[in-house]
Amino acid sequence: MTAKVVKGPVAPGAVAGAGAMAVLRDLLVLAKARVVSLLVFTGAVGAVLAPGFSQHLLGAAAGLLGIALAGGAGGVINQLIEPSLDQHMRRTRRRPLAVGRISRRHAVLFAAVLFVASVLVLLFATNLWTLAFTLIGTLGYGVIYTVYLKPNTPWNIVWGGIGGALPPIIGWTAAGGAPDALLPWSLVMLVSVWTPAHFWPLAICCREDYAKACIPMLPVTHGVDRTRREIVNYAIATLIVSLIPVIANQNLLYAVAAAGLGLYYLGMTLKLRRMPVGDDMDRYARRVFQVSISYLFALFTLLVIGHYMGPSDVVRSAAAMVRASGHRLLG
Repeated sequence: MTAKVVKGPVAPGAVAGAGAMAVLRDLLVLAKARVVSLLVFTGAVGAVLAPGFSQHLLGAAAGLLGIALAGGAGGVINQLIEPSLDQHMRRTRRRPLAVGRISRRHAVLFAAVLFVASVLVLLFATNLWTLAFTLIGTLGYGVIYTVYLKPNTPWNIVWGGIGGALPPIIGWTAAGGAPDALLPWSLVMLVSVWTPAHFWPLAICCREDYAKACIPMLPVTHGVDRTRREIVNYAIATLIVSLIPVIANQNLLYAVAAAGLGLYYLGMTLKLRRMPVGDDMDRYARRVFQVSISYLFALFTLLVIGHYMGPSDVVRSAAAMVRASGHRLLG
């Protein structure tokens, strides 16, 4: 069975619409929308956990918009600085700047618009703490990490990840929280130690591309075995740090979840460490990378759920689950 070919002129509106969608997709890739969505999510958790969240809804929304705009600007700056490196890597060689679908001049203009819009939103709708933390995060990733850390040290992701870890405190202060509170900073620390354990499995998969691009990622400079040991070390650190919010939040549901999920992820990294180097290991490393994202999402989601449920609600829910499981087993 063959498809029918429709002959005749194509409507100009359809062509224009398709072109507009293609440009929009390129702009989202240029702004690293997937990465930004994670930043906004962790920022939203910080905002929702702030004591005055319900009285600062407008400020919280403005803070999240500022995170999205500034994060997008940082993503564009990152690609503006290293288009030649992106061309050498299979994972990045189809990016708009790398193939020339968007010119450098237009990319610079896009980054400037995003950055200025972020500053204006945060300046007029939040507070100076929120603005300061956002600027530190944007400059830390877009400039310090991209220009100085990434091309010069295999520990680039350890230090560079700090900039991407700030959204919880940004969301917290945007929602009226005190800038020196333990809970949001414990989340910043959690994202900071999670980042190397999250990124290095992907770096293992892409080690040949990084070597061709002369980027000193840890698997290139220290080898796969050393990288796998460090992934385990940071998975252990993530498990430990993930329990710190329990001190600040007294959250039973989150405590159980953090321990269980942390041990599960640690088990995956231990399996990765034991595997012989080869294609199977590379495929499993990519799976570890993907699971690490779900791990962080689950941690932050359960922290919010446990925060608003309260200890008694958690106990009742757990008891109901046990009773339901028992009925299924007996019936």
